Amino acid sequence: MKPNFVIAAFLLLVLGTDVQAQNSFEKLRARARSIEPFIVAAATRYGVDAHLLWTIAYLESRFQPKAISYKDGRPCAFGLMQFVPATARQYGLRNPYNPREAIDAAARYIRDLLKRFDGRGDLVLAAYNAGEGTVEAYREGRKLVLPNGKVINPNAIRTGGIPPYAETQAYVARGTFVYQNIIHQLPSNPRIDSHGGQSGTSIYISNLGSSIRPIHQRKESEKKEVTQPPSLYAN
Repeated sequence: MKPNFVIAAFLLLVLGTDVQAQNSFEKLRARARSIEPFIVAAATRYGVDAHLLWTIAYLESRFQPKAISYKDGRPCAFGLMQFVPATARQYGLRNPYNPREAIDAAARYIRDLLKRFDGRGDLVLAAYNAGEGTVEAYREGRKLVLPNGKVINPNAIRTGGIPPYAETQAYVARGTFVYQNIIHQLPSNPRIDSHGGQSGTSIYISNLGSSIRPIHQRKESEKKEVTQPPSLYAN
């Protein structure tokens, strides 16, 4: 682990001395600390990499339990782990705004993605962003027709799995950057202590979250909003 003064210098370089940036950092750190015990517990329960689970939580919502994504002006993905309704139903997630439940479902989903894609973290990231069917279509070089009639990979090109979508490619690149920083700085097998918190990892993992914050810039149409849970999800 780097000395504290190196971490501080890195944060200063990234965030500067702007008061607003510092406030954002403190809020991010607090949110991360509040959900990290759930991440470690779920990762341990289902045998997945806690660092990968943390990375996806960071990318998807910046640890905001009530985050909502919109597409064409309509809500489409919900909660800390940004589940779409179909995937939530598949994993028995009734309340995507409950951090413990969302992380538990996401850990099971990631476990299945790791099995499906032979343990390749880059393809897991791509599938979480673009869908596992899309990743398979580009890995195998075949056309995929979705139930709504949309055609994925119409020219049956083979990319190795990561779709040629700018958003997904950026997502995988960001996720790889985040994950590599975490894996180099934190214990390989973080554990829950007797009080339910992580032993020696919470503060640093939260600091890391702040240091990587500026690399993720969403288009206006892709931004997450925090609102009251819409009733349509329960239906």
